[in-house]
Amino acid sequence: MQPIIVEELPHSIKKYVKQIEKVTFPKQGCTSDVGILHTPKGRYVLKRAKGEKYRKWLFKEYCVLGNIKMLGKFRCPNAYKFVQTAEQSWLLLEFFEGKTVREYLEKEDNEKKREHVVYEMGRLLARIHDAKCPKRLVSKQPWIHRMLQEAEYNLTHYKVDGNQQLLKQLQKQNMICRKEVLIHGDYTIDNVLIHDGRITAVIDWSGGTCGDARYDMALAVGFEDGIFTGKDSVFF
Repeated sequence: MQPIIVEELPHSIKKYVKQIEKVTFPKQGCTSDVGILHTPKGRYVLKRAKGEKYRKWLFKEYCVLGNIKMLGKFRCPNAYKFVQTAEQSWLLLEFFEGKTVREYLEKEDNEKKREHVVYEMGRLLARIHDAKCPKRLVSKQPWIHRMLQEAEYNLTHYKVDGNQQLLKQLQKQNMICRKEVLIHGDYTIDNVLIHDGRITAVIDWSGGTCGDARYDMALAVGFEDGIFTGKDSVFF
């Protein structure tokens, strides 16, 4: 069953893209339904979220993209339309040609090509952290405190991987970030796109904020058997 059909698209989105020739579906994430709208003028990415948590994330992605689009140090999608209905939220985004770094590394055996892509992924992350964080993404409250508060809320209201004991352990630690910078918040091999051996864009910005650069780095070098090795991680 297709996750998105043309007939259920909000009127304002159909009016913006005008004629839709077809809809195709990439590999789906766990937080949104994703479709590629093919039109005579090009392609668009359409995301649809349901449920309180995921709708909040989609709206945050829309807000973050609106704030970082003028930075110019890296490529991220333009957000064209955000629509909320009673039961779901929709976000229309710029389309970038390419596959994820995960898909690339799963199939590429050439060690030098793999090293180059991982190295470029690290350079891209450095440019993100070096960019001036927009004022609207800066909070007076330290990032780690906000993350722990969010974790506590999610633990209370949603099904999550962690538990109360782990949360209490983290809350007792005196974690400090000496300098907060612009971070992506989910910088993984699933959220960086590559085409013709070159990184084209970083997507899925719902976690974008002013925070601890080490968080992005920890996610970026997460070990996955057969995909991202310890040897690869030296390029970060």
